[in-house]
Amino acid sequence: MAEFGRHQYQPLPTAGHIRLLTIYPGSDDDIIVTLAPVAFTPESPQGMPVYEALSYTWDSEQNPQHILVREDDGSTAFLPVTRNLAVALMHLRYSDKARVIWIDALCINQSDLAEKGPQVAQMGMAYRLAVRVVTWLGPEQDDSTHALQTLTWIGSQVDANHALWLVTPSKECTDPSFGDLNMEIPLGEKDIRAIFHLISRRWFERLWVRQEIMLSEARTVVQCGLFHAAWPPLRRALLCLYMKRRPPSSFEEKLYDRLLVLRGLIGQPPTVELGFIRHIFGQAACKDPRDRVYALLEFLPEDDKAVVGEPDYTKDVETIFKNIMWRWIVRYRSLNLLTQCEPGIADLACSWIPDWSKKDVIFGRNYWRHFASSQLAALCTLSPDGRTLRSWGVSATSITDLQAIPVLKDRRVQEVEDVLRDLLPEDGLENLYPTGINMLEAYARTFIANAVAENEEPWTGVDPTVQDAKDTVLHLHNGKENEQVSTRVLGHSTSIFRIARAMLGGKQLLHGSGGYIGIAPRLARRGDEICVLVGCQTPMVLRRVGESTFRIVGECYVLGLSEGESLLGALPLGTRRVFATDPKWGIYSCFNNETTAGCKYSSKENQVATEYGNYLKD
Repeated sequence: MAEFGRHQYQPLPTAGHIRLLTIYPGSDDDIIVTLAPVAFTPESPQGMPVYEALSYTWDSEQNPQHILVREDDGSTAFLPVTRNLAVALMHLRYSDKARVIWIDALCINQSDLAEKGPQVAQMGMAYRLAVRVVTWLGPEQDDSTHALQTLTWIGSQVDANHALWLVTPSKECTDPSFGDLNMEIPLGEKDIRAIFHLISRRWFERLWVRQEIMLSEARTVVQCGLFHAAWPPLRRALLCLYMKRRPPSSFEEKLYDRLLVLRGLIGQPPTVELGFIRHIFGQAACKDPRDRVYALLEFLPEDDKAVVGEPDYTKDVETIFKNIMWRWIVRYRSLNLLTQCEPGIADLACSWIPDWSKKDVIFGRNYWRHFASSQLAALCTLSPDGRTLRSWGVSATSITDLQAIPVLKDRRVQEVEDVLRDLLPEDGLENLYPTGINMLEAYARTFIANAVAENEEPWTGVDPTVQDAKDTVLHLHNGKENEQVSTRVLGHSTSIFRIARAMLGGKQLLHGSGGYIGIAPRLARRGDEICVLVGCQTPMVLRRVGESTFRIVGECYVLGLSEGESLLGALPLGTRRVFATDPKWGIYSCFNNETTAGCKYSSKENQVATEYGNYLKD
C-alpha cells in the first residue's frame, strides 16, 4: 500500500450526519470501499438510504490490515483496520453487488474526540434504523456451524420470557421436553462441546453488543464463516441451556460456567436504571472505561439519560463518573448509588464516586430491596473543591470481628452447607439478638439477607419461609448433612442455599458492637463503622480517616439496621414491611398490619416528616 496515502477523514457536514460504508463486490482481491456522509434523520427514516449495521469485536490493533478507500476525487487511499474486521469484510462483501453497511470503527472518526461524542450518542438509533444487524463471530471453526444449527433447533422448540427467566414449549415444538425444566436437555457430547466453543468467542462478552443487537433483535443475524442464523432463537436456546439440567460431559461444567458469565446478555431487560448497570452489565467487557455508561444510553430511562448527558470523550473517566453521580444525587435526592462504591486496586480519588469500570462478582446479588433510610430524601452537599460529599447519617455499630467467606463457585449444595456450618457459633443460638429474636433466627435471616417469603405479598414461591431457614440452620448446627439435597445442583428446590450462595460468596460475615451480625464487603476490616446515611437504602461500611471524614468501603447487610430502625425506630408491634407486586406498578414497598386486612401504606410513612425533624434536632 506504499503507493497510496492514508485516508483522511473530512468533518461531517453537521452533527445530524453519519457516514455509511459501501463495500464493493470482489472475491480474493483487495477490499475496496467508499465512505460517504448522509443526513441522519430518525424522525423521517424513509428518506435515508437502506443500510445494514455490523456488530463485531474490535480485537487487537496490532498488525493491522489495510483496505482501500475510493476518494471523492477518484484517487485511492488506504485505511488500517484490525485483522478481525478485515476478515469480516472479506466474508461480508458480495461477489456481484455492492453492500452498504454502518461500522462504528470506520464510520466514526475515532481520532476526533469532538466528533466521537455526538456520533456515539446516535449509535443506538443507527442500529435501530438498520434494515438488518449482522453479528460477526469470526471464521468457521470448532464445529461452529453445528453449534448454530443446534441452538437454532433448541430455540425453535421453546418460547422464552427473558425478564422472568422462564422457558415453555413453543406451539411449533416437536419435542416438548425442551420446555420442561424438570427434564434433562437431550444433547450429546458433540453438541455441548460445539456450543461451548461458540459462546466462548469474545463477541459474547462485549458491552457494546448489548445495544447493537437488542435494539433491533428481530432483525439481527449471527454469522460464523459463511453460515448465519437468526439471533432470537439463539437467545431463547441460551436461556433454555441455562435453566435446564444438561447431561454429564467433559464440557458440561465449562458450558455452565460460561453461561453464568453471559447471564446479563441472556436475560437483558429492555430498560436498566443506573443503579443496576453493574449488576446487569458487570461481566461485559469494553476497552474504554467511559463506555461503561456511554454504551448503555439506549437502555437507560429518560431521566437517567439526562443525568448521564451526551457522551464527552474529552473528559477523563473520574470527572465523568463524578458528574454523573452528583447529578443523580441532585435529581433523585437519593444516595442509593453509593451502594455501587467499593475500593479496589486502582481506586478513584473520591470513594463516593462509583467506579463503573469494575466488573461485578458473577454470583453477586445486591440488597436493593432494603430500606435502611426508609423513604427519607438525601440531605447532602458537595465541598467547594467538589471532592468531599457531606451527608447526614447515624453510626449504628462498628465491626468487632469478621469471618471471611470464599467465592462460591461449585453448583452443589454441599459447598454452601460447609460454609454456613463454619460460620455458625458452637453454642448460643438460643440467646437473644438485639431485635428480640433468638440467634438461630438471626443467623437464618442473615445468611439470606432476609430474603424470606414473609417479606413478599403475594408469596412468589421462590424465596424460603423464616421457618424453612431456621430449620436449615438448626440442621447444619447439629452437624448433620441433608443427604437429600447435599449432592444436588442448586435450583428452585434448594432456594435457601441458592440465595445464601449469592449473598455471601466472596464477602465476610461481620460481628458488630451491640451484638449485631451481618454481611460485609471483602475489604471491610475490624474497626470500620456501619453507618446509615439519610437517603441510602442499605447500611454502608465506612472507614474513618479524620475526625468526621470517612472513606466508603462498601454496602452491607445488618439485621436490625436495614429496615429504617436506626433513623425511625422499630416498626409498631404487628406491622412488617413487605414487597408487593402489582401489574401496573411492578414491585413496591408497603407495610402489612396484621391487625387489619391486606397490605397498605402504613402510617409509618405518614410519620416520616415528623420523625425526621425529631431526628435532626437530636
